[in-house]
Amino acid sequence: MTLVIASIVLTLAVPSFRDLIQNNRITGQVNEMVTAFNLARMEAIRRGSPVSVCASTDQASCSGANNWATGWIVFTDTNSAGNPTVSQLLRAWDQLPGNPAISETGGASFVRYQSNGTTGVLVPFTFTHTIPDCTGMQQRTIDITSAGRVGGVTTSACP
Repeated sequence: MTLVIASIVLTLAVPSFRDLIQNNRITGQVNEMVTAFNLARMEAIRRGSPVSVCASTDQASCSGANNWATGWIVFTDTNSAGNPTVSQLLRAWDQLPGNPAISETGGASFVRYQSNGTTGVLVPFTFTHTIPDCTGMQQRTIDITSAGRVGGVTTSACP
């Protein structure tokens, strides 16, 4: 009788526990990305010069790709227009575990913050974070306004 009750409880608890672990991983990864954007914006204002965030495969230079799951870097950007130029690396994030897909809807491979904290473009940035075997409401979207602020993180249904 004890084994039957234990097996019923485990059958119900294991899927819920898996979802809890996945949701915590997703939340942590998205929070790390939000941290990078907030750091870049504040450093641009503090330094009075452009600071950028870009996708990176080697955590030292920009990859030029829209695959942000390989990692990203925050750096002072000596180029105020065009492709970013890494001057001083401020912080790097490694490739994310679990093989998520993170991309910017418009295809951007970098976000540049001007000295006033804005992105300098009128179109907002939208990043989508999706994990393999996504179920339910596990997709996340990060919106960055043209003013440079992280407008919010929303949860949505998996594609």
